[in-house]
Amino acid sequence: MSNATEQRIIAAAIRLFSERSSANLTMSDLAAEAGVARGTLYRNVESVEQLFDQVISDLGVKLHANMALSIDALGDIDPALRLPTGLRMLIRIAHDDPAIGRFIVRFGLTNESLRSIVSGPPMQDVAAGVAAHRFDVGEASMLGVASLLIGSAVAAIWTVLEGHQGWREAGSSTAELVLRALGVSSSEARRMSRTQLPPFRGAAAIGGS
Repeated sequence: MSNATEQRIIAAAIRLFSERSSANLTMSDLAAEAGVARGTLYRNVESVEQLFDQVISDLGVKLHANMALSIDALGDIDPALRLPTGLRMLIRIAHDDPAIGRFIVRFGLTNESLRSIVSGPPMQDVAAGVAAHRFDVGEASMLGVASLLIGSAVAAIWTVLEGHQGWREAGSSTAELVLRALGVSSSEARRMSRTQLPPFRGAAAIGGS
């Protein structure tokens, strides 16, 4: 399967999975949405379930690579800046490509693999922040912190997709609340959550639409 065909199938799958469960999705639906012949799809996709796993893996790799490339370009920055920057970038990507946003909202709290994608790199920032005494999580477990990050990200994306907030407002306010929950002072949390985002390739590089 050519890379272009694969990306069309992945993009179609993200759109359809964001609207319905895999149990209600057929290979014919996928072929029609992707604009490929059913024979092409059957030759390259084992099952809807296999494709769902592939979508999550593909989305995770591209999200991580795209965001990390931009954040790492900033150098060895403070975890208290790196964490909100990544969160705001994720919300921006969901705004730019609503299909990706809806996919994260639909499965971000229920699918273990997607939960790890959303919380994995941010939890590394949390651990670094705790080690550097930039964050204070008190008696909270790291699982509890991960749940906070996932829930905050999913909720912020939902408010953007539903038109309740713009991505800038949702990203900054959510990032500020997360930093406050991690023990960052009010003034610093507000400043860290409103810095200019680094240049990044955005949703077009991830290929949800």
